[in-house]
Amino acid sequence: MILGNKVTVFGGTGYIGREVVNALSKAGYQITVCVRRPERYREFALYANTKLATLSSYDNAQQLEAALKGASIVVNLNADRMNGTEMVAMDDLQHVNQKIKMAAEHAGVKRVLSLSQLGASSNQDANHYLHQLGEADALMFTVTNAKNTIFRTSLLIGQNDDTTQRFANQLNYAGMVMVANADTVVQPLWVRDFANALVASIKNEATFGKKIEVAGEERLTMKELAELVSDLMQKDAVVFPVCNLNARLMSTLGLPSVSKNQVVMLQNDMISDNDFETQFGFAPASLEWSISTYVVPHHIRERYHFFRKEAGRSPEELV
Repeated sequence: MILGNKVTVFGGTGYIGREVVNALSKAGYQITVCVRRPERYREFALYANTKLATLSSYDNAQQLEAALKGASIVVNLNADRMNGTEMVAMDDLQHVNQKIKMAAEHAGVKRVLSLSQLGASSNQDANHYLHQLGEADALMFTVTNAKNTIFRTSLLIGQNDDTTQRFANQLNYAGMVMVANADTVVQPLWVRDFANALVASIKNEATFGKKIEVAGEERLTMKELAELVSDLMQKDAVVFPVCNLNARLMSTLGLPSVSKNQVVMLQNDMISDNDFETQFGFAPASLEWSISTYVVPHHIRERYHFFRKEAGRSPEELV
């Protein structure tokens, strides 16, 4: 299959989308990012070969057609719950994906890559969130005449994420961290590694027609993840779980360490036996290192990097 160089990205304004757009830009793709209000996202001009397209509504067939004109690749990140004002409501996700599917088929798109989450399935009747994701996946997986891939990820972490960054923010002014769904087991993966894996998969035939489980190398509970953040920041903090009812109340009140996304997205374990390096050809950054890049104070980070150099780790990991 011969692919062109033009990519249209939906749901690209969150912290996941920015990393994906950055990776696409570095790989030399010509990128169109669809947004409702382009004037709010002028910083995307900093990415080479990247432009914004107005998409006021997914029901606007004319705007969808214009956004997909000439594109042979679609990246759908609407499952990201951190797209701010651009976020698609969970109950609208099926409708939106149906519109993207129809428009992509009409435009003759050849490659479709979509974000999802481990556990997503239309059979998940007990978990509305995962059920809706599963239904949305089914639509994107059946785009006619295209090679389709669904990436079902574990917890993606990085600067300004909705978990580790929140823990760090809490620790910066208090000696305690309250954790929602504290017993949920995750395999965190640095969002930059996910972005690079997605871009590398565009032309990788081994990923065509696959629903791929994507996870980091280390398993730990959400409580243990909060404790790791505390340790890296060298904080002597108390980390304790909160029940679902209190977590919902805290997220409504806007308390730093708990969000509505955590309450909804982290109800089920997000683990996989799939090996990231075997799937994508490179080893993901270690959990400690990736978190240290954005939560550890500068003077501590410099000392941390010194010990990594002494241990003979790759200099590229220290950037």
